[in-house]
Amino acid sequence: MSPEASGSDYRTVSVGPFRLLDLDKPALVAAIADTAVAQHGTKPTVAFACHVGGLNLRHDHAFVSAMQRADLAYADGVSVIALMKLAGAKSVERHPTTDLGWETFAALTERLGRPARVALLGGPEGLAARAGEVIAKEADVEVVLVEHGYHSDWAPVLERLGKTEFDVLVVGLGMPAEALWTAKHLDELPNALVLTCGGWFGYIVGEEKRAPEWMRKSGLEWMARIAQSPGRLWKRYATGALSTVAMVPTAMRGRRDDSRATQPGPGHGF
Repeated sequence: MSPEASGSDYRTVSVGPFRLLDLDKPALVAAIADTAVAQHGTKPTVAFACHVGGLNLRHDHAFVSAMQRADLAYADGVSVIALMKLAGAKSVERHPTTDLGWETFAALTERLGRPARVALLGGPEGLAARAGEVIAKEADVEVVLVEHGYHSDWAPVLERLGKTEFDVLVVGLGMPAEALWTAKHLDELPNALVLTCGGWFGYIVGEEKRAPEWMRKSGLEWMARIAQSPGRLWKRYATGALSTVAMVPTAMRGRRDDSRATQPGPGHGF
């Protein structure tokens, strides 16, 4: 990838108001790392995941605007994947940040030729620090800053971020809060990768458990998540099912529009 390359150079597919990368997991990891390294020192690189909660917020102007400011937006969830495929996606795979984060760390370290410097922000007090201890042991990175996510005044945190040299800031405030926070403070953040991660810190320290591998591969991980946190998640997934059905006609229309756009015009046929 050339130094001038950016997230806009990759194939995307429209799912409602969101433009999402049509990439398999290895290609997505490479796209995030390559774009972050290419833009390092010039501007932040923002990578957001879109899952069923994002579909539910497709009419929320602030959230949609935040998602559209991202350099790279990708699918995390079977509903989003299904809609992307209806819209014409050919390569997309599900990319949960619980897996993607580790692979992105490794890719950044490889490209930088040194351990990537990582900052963690989010969760209740103490969680990011504990997650940082695990990450420092299990990944070839240097954890340089940890902050909890319950601040009434973000100015001191932003000042500390501005004074710390890091390559990636992992923001775990949950969606949509983490996307809105990033969009609000983007101009105040250092020129590094910003990777949102939802509840990843809780998985890292073992407070939440991943579904068995067979459930992950079959697209049923959402069932395990509801079983662990029914009070918090049942409404999101129930509403998400309705959102997915409602968005099917739009996805199909987008597929037809893309197909017409790629048809040869007069004089270009064979």
